[in-house]
Amino acid sequence: MKLIFMNLLIILQLLFGQFPSYDISKGNVSNFSSSVKPLIRSTSFSLGYHQLVNNSLKERVSLSIILPLGYDLTNKSFIEYSIVGLPLLHSSLLISNNLRLNGKIGGFTSHNDVINYYSYGFSLGLVKEDPSLWIADLSIGKMDGPKYFNCRIFDFSIIRSYLSNLFPFYIGVGNNQFNSRIFYSGNAGVPKNISDSSNYIIIGKIFPLLKWQVSPQIRLNIKFSQVSISFQKKFE
Repeated sequence: MKLIFMNLLIILQLLFGQFPSYDISKGNVSNFSSSVKPLIRSTSFSLGYHQLVNNSLKERVSLSIILPLGYDLTNKSFIEYSIVGLPLLHSSLLISNNLRLNGKIGGFTSHNDVINYYSYGFSLGLVKEDPSLWIADLSIGKMDGPKYFNCRIFDFSIIRSYLSNLFPFYIGVGNNQFNSRIFYSGNAGVPKNISDSSNYIIIGKIFPLLKWQVSPQIRLNIKFSQVSISFQKKFE
């Protein structure tokens, strides 16, 4: 219990610390949508994160800390091209041999805003004889709190595992969609809504580190890529 309490304390410090401003009013007025999309896309990719898990009926519950970092490839972002994503606390419950329910939450303060976000979904093994071979993963989420916008997301991926090789890994493809309502009206050229859809390739791996399962992962898109690392602990 003491170890679990210490782990949760670390997680809370990560999730509720100070983070950069989400003030999109600083975006390029002449090209507003293009300049703020990288930040919103980073939010959407973070909420659509897919946790890689080696399923075991003896360890049905898992808890993870997820730390993402994205990079804008359009060179149009109004903030730095390297964008820190939303840190997440991920939990999941293995319902059956091939079905896992997932949930992610997080929050932090940004100047006078209190940012909060969540997403939920499931992971489904598509091959009955080997549920880890092909996995379909779906996430739906929302972020609220920034003064000038919110964000709703939908993310779906299909991932193939190669666990019998000398270098086991996961690879797949997915689609991430977001729709953001814009509350900033400082210029007539600012739209009321910004939405987009991104296809991506996902590559990841799981390896043990002490009592944790560590999972580096990358999602590649021609406009935005995100690298993340998760620290996962399983429980009976």
